[in-house]
Amino acid sequence: MGATQVLIPGKNSQGEEYDVSIEISGNARALQSAIDNTMNGGRVIVGSWYGNKDVSLKLGIDFHRSHKTIQTSQVSEIPASLSQLWTKERRFSYTWDLVKQLRPSRLLTSVLDLEQAQQAYEALDSGTEIAVAFKYRDQV
Repeated sequence: MGATQVLIPGKNSQGEEYDVSIEISGNARALQSAIDNTMNGGRVIVGSWYGNKDVSLKLGIDFHRSHKTIQTSQVSEIPASLSQLWTKERRFSYTWDLVKQLRPSRLLTSVLDLEQAQQAYEALDSGTEIAVAFKYRDQV
């Protein structure tokens, strides 16, 4: 997908810090890890959606002194100054063009029966799987 480095939540990055961290999992541990592993003055982009759940983060003195910014990537509404240039139709068209280029299905590490969902979610949580798809069978 073009990234040169990735960080699995909870894994030690061996002191490396990143200019920009993008959190797309919706996992609070991943967001904290992104914050912790972003260099001073860097940006954390939150591309996931946490729904209505509360998220607890460590935003104490180290965070405040770091001048890091946390930015959302919500695209259903954009700044008014861009709304005439980037209509909803243009955004959708561009997004589908990107999906075609990126081919996210190539990231699938397993295709499993739905009955294996628990094992799949555990593997995703531990980082041994990146992306899992489920096969649904017709019920007779």
